[in-house]
Amino acid sequence: MESKQLILLGPPGADVETQAIALAKQWQVPPVSMTGLIRQAIVKESAIGIDVRTYRENAEPIPDELLIKLLRQRFEQPDVMLNGWVLAGFPDTLAQAEALDKLLLSFGLPVAKAAYIKASTGILINRLTAREEISESVSVLRSRVTEYKQTIVPIMEYYQQKESKGAAAPSRLTVVNGSQSAAEVINALAQLENKETGAARFIDEAELNTLMKTESLLVVDCVASWCGPCKQVSPLVDRLAEEYSDRATVVKLDFDNNRQVSKRFGLKGMPSVMFFKQGELQETLTGMKPYTIYAKAMTQLL
Repeated sequence: MESKQLILLGPPGADVETQAIALAKQWQVPPVSMTGLIRQAIVKESAIGIDVRTYRENAEPIPDELLIKLLRQRFEQPDVMLNGWVLAGFPDTLAQAEALDKLLLSFGLPVAKAAYIKASTGILINRLTAREEISESVSVLRSRVTEYKQTIVPIMEYYQQKESKGAAAPSRLTVVNGSQSAAEVINALAQLENKETGAARFIDEAELNTLMKTESLLVVDCVASWCGPCKQVSPLVDRLAEEYSDRATVVKLDFDNNRQVSKRFGLKGMPSVMFFKQGELQETLTGMKPYTIYAKAMTQLL
């Protein structure tokens, strides 16, 4: 990541605020919770807090203008401004996502990246019903989860937009497998900071499916954060991306966040560099190889 600032999104049951606190601790940056900011403003009875409390007492949605004011006040504080942050509980709408970008740009900060913790409705409901403090029926919980998954779509599409023009520009959104244990989710999130992709950017399986349909020659370096040889192969793959940029698309895919890809393509180990032509897998090179081997596999398919 370009800076330690991340928007964390996820449906009820994904424990977004808990994950944000744990991730912020690992990154040594402040966690910022919109729920917490609202609560603090009401307790302090600040001018904004009084306005927010009125909307809360009347069961009315808090206007975006007030929410952005709360964020501005928090982001102006030195610990956030200098170190970065992990934000939970915001944005909930496309308009809020756009307003947050404008706020960051007004501070001279880059627009933030986002991570979405994805899990099946069944898993989320099981987690929610297992908590003693949850009193809603299964049908109510299902409605909450379903409604969230519907309302988050335009926000995810917004963060999937490229940071800049050009096919090599990365998406601002990473989807994390929320069906894993809390520790595995945190590990996957923590790795986002270390994804210096070089010339070959990271993608997920959904984008892989798209590239297989649109790119005549596609090279995919399937890596894992715990894999030592992967780190040695990574610069070789970046070199491929640079030297063949006009003739092929070269990308990287995180094994930990896309485990189904390994089974789908019969991968036997990490790193695995897959070569596709017209959407069909032609060759897989497993383990660390010299650059000449990767270049030879590329030229044979040109």
